[in-house]
Amino acid sequence: MVLAGGYATRLRPISYAMPKLLFPVFRKPMIFWTLDLLHSIGVDEVILGVNYMAETLRANVGSTYQGMSIKYSLETQELGTAGPIKLASTNTELNETFIAMNGDVIAAINLQDMLRQHNETKALITDALHEVKTPSRFGVVQLTRADGSNRIQRFVEKPKPGRAPSHLVNAGIYIIDPSVLQMIPPGQKVSLEREIFPRVAGEGKLYGFPFSGHWFDIGDLKDYREVNFLLLRDSKSKAEVIGRDAQVATDAVIRAPVAFGDKSSVESWAHVGPKVLLGKNGSIARHAKVARSILFDRVSIGEGAEVTDAIVATGVKVGRNVKIGRGCIISPNVTIADGVRIGEGAIIHPFKEITGNVRAAAHVM
Repeated sequence: MVLAGGYATRLRPISYAMPKLLFPVFRKPMIFWTLDLLHSIGVDEVILGVNYMAETLRANVGSTYQGMSIKYSLETQELGTAGPIKLASTNTELNETFIAMNGDVIAAINLQDMLRQHNETKALITDALHEVKTPSRFGVVQLTRADGSNRIQRFVEKPKPGRAPSHLVNAGIYIIDPSVLQMIPPGQKVSLEREIFPRVAGEGKLYGFPFSGHWFDIGDLKDYREVNFLLLRDSKSKAEVIGRDAQVATDAVIRAPVAFGDKSSVESWAHVGPKVLLGKNGSIARHAKVARSILFDRVSIGEGAEVTDAIVATGVKVGRNVKIGRGCIISPNVTIADGVRIGEGAIIHPFKEITGNVRAAAHVM
């Protein structure tokens, strides 16, 4: 079960035009990081709990992936984090131990080991845990470690700074015994973290599974940028990552690390990098300069244009000699005319045609 129904309010205005789980994260949409993790342990059926832009998500993910059957459970109202799991159980037989995950989490975790611990401890819920420096924005746990069982004594959702019982936080990946479904009332907004976890912890049946592999919780555009650049930095090549049928001119100036998507192109004398991700079917024209920026699929950067420290979303067309300042967010399907200057920190909403200069920090809606 993958919770995929959030409104992604902190990723606006890009998320006005595309669901969060289709945002590209180092060369593939976010949802496929989750599906690939599940596929790696032999999962054969996945239920996506969907709400916001559900049809767009369905159209891009489909009904099968890597041999897994993909089903959809549609929320017609907000149901929190436990409600969607209950709703899905009414349409699909969740009569055995199952995995539930937040769709916006990217993690290097051994789910087989987590499942093994779950079975050994006879837990009702096992919660994946990751250590962070500042736990106040997450759910935080206090473990009983004396007997080596990793039983969770206490769970505190988003404690005030300095009040957290530890630095181990809820990583948004759970293994759940089907009997837990009886604790969730149907058709109501129910919080797994605030309502179900404390009850299960009180019964001594809530366990943690600490893991040390990478873990990213993509909450806002700052998180989104950091995740992409960290994964780019840690890519196997640590230099250029070039997709299938991508064309990079031999006289283009490339400063690693960079990643170019399938069927993308970089023309002669373009200057690209460091820290640039160009999506599928994207293009960077002659003499253009792009640095420290994330360009989604089907983005075209015109001749002589400059893009620095920006996020440029799907289908954006940047004209010749355009200058996009640091910290800009350009939403999907925006067209920017030749010679336009976009001031630092400006935010352009979806489907706009920009024909004149935009001042710094402006919102074009």
